[in-house]
Order: sequence, then structure tokens, then C-alpha cells
Amino acid sequence: MIGKKFTVLILRNMIYSKQKHFNEFLNSIEGINLNTLSTRLREMEKNQLIERRIFHEIPVRIEYTLTEKGKDLIPIIEQMGAFSMKHAPEIFKNSKASSFQELCGRDPASL
Repeated sequence: MIGKKFTVLILRNMIYSKQKHFNEFLNSIEGINLNTLSTRLREMEKNQLIERRIFHEIPVRIEYTLTEKGKDLIPIIEQMGAFSMKHAPEIFKNSKASSFQELCGRDPASL
């Protein structure tokens, strides 16, 4: 369910950056394109990890939120982050240095 490229990054952004909209994901996940993002969101919805809500406004607004099943992945994603921080901290480097504490709001030792 979460093994395909970009799925974990979308979930990460939903959890820690509180992103809910297609363009937020598109603009914040390096290397993802429109088709891949659309496909991953559909797959995650099909697997009941996220819920898609359509707001009939002008323009139409669509929001993606985690389901309870999706929220059950939070400890797993945090464990993956703690493992990565310990064994490959360079992947957390971007335009500014990040730590597990900054990303998750707690010490990885608490996991």
C-alpha cells in the first residue's frame, strides 16, 4: 500500500505539513509529476488510506485527508524517519537542515 514511489512522501506531507490539496503536494514533493501524483492519490483512496472530499464551490475545491486506516501508518512512518535519520541523515538535508525532532515534534528515542 505504501511501497510505490512518492506514496510515503505524500503521507508525510499530509501528517507533518498538514497539506490537503493537490497543488500543495505537487509543489512540495521534488520530482513528482501531475500523472504520478494523481495516480498515487487514487491508489491511496482505493486502499482507504485517504479520503477525497469535493467542495462544490467556484472554483471547485478538493481536499485529501487521512482516514483512520491512514492514521494507523503514523508510527510506521515515524519509525522509518528515525531509521533514516540514524543511518542516512543526508536525506534530511535540503535548503535547510532538518532533524527528526523538527519534522515529528519529538525525539526519535521516544519511539
